[in-house]
Amino acid sequence: KELDEARDWMLTLGRKTAQEKVASFLYLIATHVDPENIETTVFDLPLSRADIADFLGLTIETVSRQFTKLRKENVIRIENNRHVSVPDMERLMRYAGND
Repeated sequence: KELDEARDWMLTLGRKTAQEKVASFLYLIATHVDPENIETTVFDLPLSRADIADFLGLTIETVSRQFTKLRKENVIRIENNRHVSVPDMERLMRYAGND
């Protein structure tokens, strides 16, 4: 299972758009926080925007723009820059390109 996840992550870093990378990152965290809850989830980001950017191979500005876009499209909700809620996991999964 871990090897499959590593392969999926390599695909994410190599072939996905910035939006798909950020959505995939959020989906990865959301599914590991509460694997039983596949509809909605709430979590605190474990990394700063700069660390997320480094992890995804993006700039901090790109990560911030993608968070803003996902928030405006009601895919995620963010409070206090770290507390994230995902009202519809299926929708986040589609934004991650995992349909």
